[in-house]
Amino acid sequence: MTPAEGFLIGNPPDSCRECWGCVRVCPVQAIRVVDRRSEVIPERCVKCGECVDACGSSGHVVRDDLPRVRALLDSGRLVVAVLATEFRAAMHPMSPGELEWALDEAGFHGTETTLLGEEIVAAAYELLHADVRDSVVLRSTCPVAVAWVTHYHPALVDSLAPVVPPYIAQALLVKALYPADTAVVYVSPCYARKDEIDDPLFEGAVDVAIDFNELKRLIAWPEARMPVEERTSTGVRGPQLAKRISLTDGFPRQTLAERDMTARDVVTMRGPASIGELLGAIERGETGPLIVDMLYCDGCVDGPATGSELSVYAKRRLFATPAGRSVPAFAPVDTRSVIGYLPALNLGRTFTPSSVLTRVFSDDEIDTCLAEGEFLDRAQVLDCGACGYDTCVEHAIAVLAGDSSWDMCFPLEHKRLQRNNAALEESATLDSVTGLWNHRVFSERLATEFARYQRYGAPLTLLMIDLDGFKEVNDGYGHTTGDAILQRVGVVMREAVRETDIPARYGGDEFALILPGVGKTAGYAVAEKLRAAVASERIAVVDPDRNGEVSITISVGLASAGPSAPDAERLLVVADRALYRSKELGRDRVMIAPD
Repeated sequence: MTPAEGFLIGNPPDSCRECWGCVRVCPVQAIRVVDRRSEVIPERCVKCGECVDACGSSGHVVRDDLPRVRALLDSGRLVVAVLATEFRAAMHPMSPGELEWALDEAGFHGTETTLLGEEIVAAAYELLHADVRDSVVLRSTCPVAVAWVTHYHPALVDSLAPVVPPYIAQALLVKALYPADTAVVYVSPCYARKDEIDDPLFEGAVDVAIDFNELKRLIAWPEARMPVEERTSTGVRGPQLAKRISLTDGFPRQTLAERDMTARDVVTMRGPASIGELLGAIERGETGPLIVDMLYCDGCVDGPATGSELSVYAKRRLFATPAGRSVPAFAPVDTRSVIGYLPALNLGRTFTPSSVLTRVFSDDEIDTCLAEGEFLDRAQVLDCGACGYDTCVEHAIAVLAGDSSWDMCFPLEHKRLQRNNAALEESATLDSVTGLWNHRVFSERLATEFARYQRYGAPLTLLMIDLDGFKEVNDGYGHTTGDAILQRVGVVMREAVRETDIPARYGGDEFALILPGVGKTAGYAVAEKLRAAVASERIAVVDPDRNGEVSITISVGLASAGPSAPDAERLLVVADRALYRSKELGRDRVMIAPD
């Protein structure tokens, strides 16, 4: 069949919820964030599937290849399912017999496992390892680890073992032993295998590869159940093969048994951190093992498509348990006695570097980008890793490359949030035009200061202020000039009072000033100072069609807490009446409320 269309891992529109879990778990920074939406960078991706498992909103999904399988089953060709040996853990609680029955019901002609393929490949590795003298040999059965080498350590490509993975050996065996034109569907615990089968060197051994998640959908797992009468059948079965040569995914037992592990000739590596660190150290000449057994997962039984219902320990137990049968079985047969009778298979393969190209940025460009992230210099970087990059400098490079943005920086976003909250709080308490306290704050503070007056007896004075003739000026010169006048009055008030005083815009062209600890006489002096200061101001006309300046005066009403103002509400009424009296008497003056 032709190769599958579309990249292995897709990003459905509108599925990203901006949690950035995928960015943090990707071991090779193959996730870019564009317009606050994450997406895979195909040329960087090693197809490990970490982003798929990390996303809780299906923002990263594996390509569905079931339609290709169904097309094969409907084509009239014989189709054989080749199951990775981890199927016991992946398909639990189905027994091997039930799974074989379900595949038969789905239309498969036969079912095989990769057990024999693993033994064949392990035997090839034994011969390869026997000749190792002074150059490193890297295990090449894990497609993610192989991609890591070809993408990020191309100098080590020639060190990859030139042997096909076990499932390819098994598929070649199926094609050699089954009738001509038999198709093979491989079922894997690994997403990356779904693309690996398209390597031209594999001679079309596998027609379609799917993962165990897709197999479950194909057979309606776990509802599919073998009929009782077939479950109790006593038909004769052939001998079972005993796995004697290989460990996980075709690595030979003999290599670990015969090599001196204390000499570090053989190094076993599992997981992205260990693989990346070891490959880098080998490339730099810091270490020189002869044989490297590397798998991205902690064994294929922990592959991304073996299901999350069970812990890795439960999966290992199921994987290690021999397949139980309800019918008599022959004694297990050692695979070494079988391999010699099998047809010869082409187990050779080669590898091609596919280096990831990265743009190099200058120190000045990086420092400028760090400044945009609000790091004044490199001494201030945090390297917290919350963005998914190990260092702030690496993140800055990703920002410059267009693969990330400073929105991904948690400390920066926290600072921005704090600033925004402060601005919101300030906008909720300050008048936007004058910068003085707004009406809400004035009312709260007046109540607070009056309560303090009642408790301690300290003087309290209130000034109510109105701009004289402001409506005429505003209508005649425009609202822009009117706002300029209000702004200037606000500046004058702030400059004329103490830090403990409370200047506020009461509303429209009316202002207020609370003077804690100030009696009527001292309050009058403050009012007169303020009145004179406003009267001396000259405000430029903000109008392109006019030139000149305007001035304005204020009228002030003054009242102090006392017998005539026994509460905050009454104090406000009394001061307001004094203001009204000031305007009646000709404006531009201060009037004191009577006791």
